[in-house]
Amino acid sequence: MIFPWKKTGDAAAPPGDGGSSQPTDKAGKTASQTPQPEKAAKFMQHAASIGATGNFDYALQLYASAVKFDPANMAIHHGMFELAVQYINGGGKPASSKDVKQIDDGTGNFAKFAAAEFIWMKDLNNLAAAMKVLDFAGKLKFEEVGVWLSPRVFNLLRAQQVKKPSKSVWVQGKDLFVACNAWNEAFACGEEAMRMDPTDSGLASELKQLSAARAIQRGGYNQTAGQDGSFRSNIKDADRQRHLSEQDSLAGTADVETRNMERAKRDYEEKPDVPEHVQKYATMLRKRQGAGDEDLAHTVYMDGFTRLGEYRFRMAAGDIRISQLRRATRAALEKSTANPNDAEAQQAYKASREACLDLEGREFAERMTKYPTDCGLKAEVGRIWFELGRFEDAMPCFQQAKDEAKYRVFAAHMLGKCFAAQEWHGEACGEYKEALQVLDIGNAERELDIKYDLMISLMEQARSEKNAQAARDAAEVCSYILRKNISFKDIRDRRKQIDALVKEVVG
Repeated sequence: MIFPWKKTGDAAAPPGDGGSSQPTDKAGKTASQTPQPEKAAKFMQHAASIGATGNFDYALQLYASAVKFDPANMAIHHGMFELAVQYINGGGKPASSKDVKQIDDGTGNFAKFAAAEFIWMKDLNNLAAAMKVLDFAGKLKFEEVGVWLSPRVFNLLRAQQVKKPSKSVWVQGKDLFVACNAWNEAFACGEEAMRMDPTDSGLASELKQLSAARAIQRGGYNQTAGQDGSFRSNIKDADRQRHLSEQDSLAGTADVETRNMERAKRDYEEKPDVPEHVQKYATMLRKRQGAGDEDLAHTVYMDGFTRLGEYRFRMAAGDIRISQLRRATRAALEKSTANPNDAEAQQAYKASREACLDLEGREFAERMTKYPTDCGLKAEVGRIWFELGRFEDAMPCFQQAKDEAKYRVFAAHMLGKCFAAQEWHGEACGEYKEALQVLDIGNAERELDIKYDLMISLMEQARSEKNAQAARDAAEVCSYILRKNISFKDIRDRRKQIDALVKEVVG
């Protein structure tokens, strides 16, 4: 072995790991699994669909399931990372142990790897979690995943070390990067460790070997002529190496973006039957945002759907049309807000909003037929139908969404609002009370809204049925809201109305 200090599958364990040389199953044996790309593709398409609705939490779980079936598929990792960034920017919370257990179901190393990645994706600034994923990538020989992860992990490592530098952490990072053949990051970690302890002769020797490894990798001297990675083939492949580097750049120049676009277009035109080419070209068109780019991206996605039958392309095309209508609706809203006395502007906003909701409803309702067990989609479609006043269409969506615990509070609340809109206040009160019974810390912010709606339905029930108990219950709920937040909506006025109602009904 050229580098005797690089032990296969023996990367240093990140914080919290026992440091075992190989991931093992529950029996303590090294698990061996076979990828299942078809199953992974279904989960990935489903994740893209859910992500488009803004339900990033559930979408990340679906992506993790996709990783479990095909952990070396880079398209899954890219999609999951893009969604994770949006999740974090939106204030998303770290993964719960309950969610992690659903992913790491004891089926083997793929599940362990998927769970580790899920934990990191829900807490992208967590260095320990990132290093754990990198550790798995090295041990399981997912080299492409490791190389992709390494710059991101190194950036986290460098940021943490600024606050609290530690030689051992730099060394730990070096070993993890070595296991993934990420020589640049490994060398950089080694240099930083040496800077903190110039007397470490063993580390100095490793640095020389790392420097040699980088040179060998860059020059392709470790391959014979004619093989991928040989010096001669690397000369021919210089453009490809540059474009891979440029694609991974977070802030490329206009020249870089132009070259990337040209490559994506050429790849798509030469091999339109390759799904990755469809996705890459359409994504770059949307990112460029030039005149006609979105419409062209829509055409590319629809052609990909027609040609390949991958429903994710049909969903992506639908998302483009939804985005366009949402922008038009926001512009109409701004104009109507700036001109409150302009009846034409008010009507234009109303028409645009209804058109946008109608399109969203039709798009998501179609997706619901493709993913009939997805309660998140059902809840979203129900919300859209409710906003359009299609209460009877919304009701079955919310009733089915209640089957999944995470949507139970929202769905029960909205179902109650549907009943109330139909003046079925007895049923509405039942749903509101059910929502309050299953309320937990994750939905605590909905409590006053639900209680307020319950109070309104109790008032209507008391008034229409001359129901004294309903009037007293309404007064009790109103009192609770007042004590919690006296400025909540019009609760002060409601207090006066309820007092009058109690006198009228109870006497």
